[in-house]
Amino acid sequence: MDFQGHMQYIVSVDIGTTTIRACLYGKSCNKLKVAEEKVDIEISGQDEWELRVEIAPEKLLEQFIRVVQSVLKDVSAEDSVAMALCCQRNSFVFWKKSTGKPLHKIVCWNDARARKSCEDWNGSVFIKMLNAGGSFLHFFTRMPRFMAAKNLKFLSAMVTHRALVTLETIPGHKALINDNDLGFGCLETWLINRISVSDNYLADASNISSTGLYDPYINGYNNVIIKILGFPTSILAPICDSISSKELCFIKESFFGRKIPISAILADQQSALYGSGGWDLHDVKISLGTGTFVDMNTGNKPHASMNGLYPLVGWRMNNTPVYIAEGNDHDTAVLLKWAGEIGLFENVQDTSDMAFAVKSTNGLLFVPAFGGLQTPINDGLACCSFMGLRPDTKKVHMVRAILESIVYRVYQIYQTMMDEVKPTKTSKIRICGGVAHNDFVCQSISDMLNCEIERVTDGGLVACRGVALLAGVQLGLWKEADLPNMISIESVFKPNADSRRVLVKTFPLWLQAVKRSTKFY
Repeated sequence: MDFQGHMQYIVSVDIGTTTIRACLYGKSCNKLKVAEEKVDIEISGQDEWELRVEIAPEKLLEQFIRVVQSVLKDVSAEDSVAMALCCQRNSFVFWKKSTGKPLHKIVCWNDARARKSCEDWNGSVFIKMLNAGGSFLHFFTRMPRFMAAKNLKFLSAMVTHRALVTLETIPGHKALINDNDLGFGCLETWLINRISVSDNYLADASNISSTGLYDPYINGYNNVIIKILGFPTSILAPICDSISSKELCFIKESFFGRKIPISAILADQQSALYGSGGWDLHDVKISLGTGTFVDMNTGNKPHASMNGLYPLVGWRMNNTPVYIAEGNDHDTAVLLKWAGEIGLFENVQDTSDMAFAVKSTNGLLFVPAFGGLQTPINDGLACCSFMGLRPDTKKVHMVRAILESIVYRVYQIYQTMMDEVKPTKTSKIRICGGVAHNDFVCQSISDMLNCEIERVTDGGLVACRGVALLAGVQLGLWKEADLPNMISIESVFKPNADSRRVLVKTFPLWLQAVKRSTKFY
């Protein structure tokens, strides 16, 4: 690749659950180069209650350096480069500030070491009193914040309890806290502290908003919950905007041979919403990657949910957040990975044609619950299951049943969103992620939602692109008014009445299968 003249580039890095990738973008955010590596996930534990999911931090840092170096190797030293960073959420690490040395492996968002602690807290008298108090105050005030208290439950996917459980395993942690030598944070906090010129210690608002430490109704740390849990407040990094009028920090020159500013930071799903063009009120983005995430832009108001939707910060500028409502399901790509491993197909790209090849699943139903069932069912003890197996069940029926289960979970989350948020209209619904390459899944989602669905071009890179677009605004490379013309749509799926009838007819039976699979463990 030939780079001529003085140019401005953005290198966008997406640290995902399974892949870390760097994308180099040029003028008008055109993609120039991509480098990626698989993240080495370490899984251990005897059962669902003891599951450990970890990443070696030094190895992840080495991968970060390699993918960035790979996309920058042809960029002239005279050219300007800025970085945009997006990360998987709720994976965290403790480290010693004076040395930068991590004190344990990165604890991933789907690690279950705190599941028992969460269950104990959720069944405690305190939580019951908090729920009752929230219900009482909400009845009289109708304030969303009290509705949130009414429905508060601790989840192991949140950082709070996993961090406290992990902290107790660190020798001398109390002395480190007293000496102000204990660092703590999610991936963006740790990485920036490690690579920045001034050892910056900060937490991006979009990343911190999903940890359980943040209160969206006050746009800051939830000091009430933090105090109740006994979480050490002195180790919490100051919350920063996703972009600001100047660079958030600079990377040490020793890493890449130049001092690179970090101009924007976002959490991965929020970045995917931004990169899909979800800037307007009630825009919806559906991500089908490692998990399923349905995000709706709720503007300047956080949404309080009765059924497991989360009020998160989409992005924050000038201390003013744009909020989103999010529903999720943990199991999406993992379903297809498992199905391939047990021999249901040879190539995942064949699954769409396999599903289209039959008119129905022949009565077969699949419940996608390797990691439980999230919004709106919210049952971490649900089990994965096939129901309705018959002597004439074929592989194509099993593949179609798995794909339909992904569609039904998207429909459940989306319908919950529509029922609770009650938007006057949804201006656009866009879909992205690796599993969104599957035409059967996209068409079936369009059929079930009875809405037009737009599949974003390069959907697997949309998180990288989102934070790069945001960085370009900060750098003055383009204006917010230019953004709609910078989003490319690959395909548009429109509802089909015949296939919708088949899916709608099967859905009540699938709900029965779900009911039989809940509270299994």
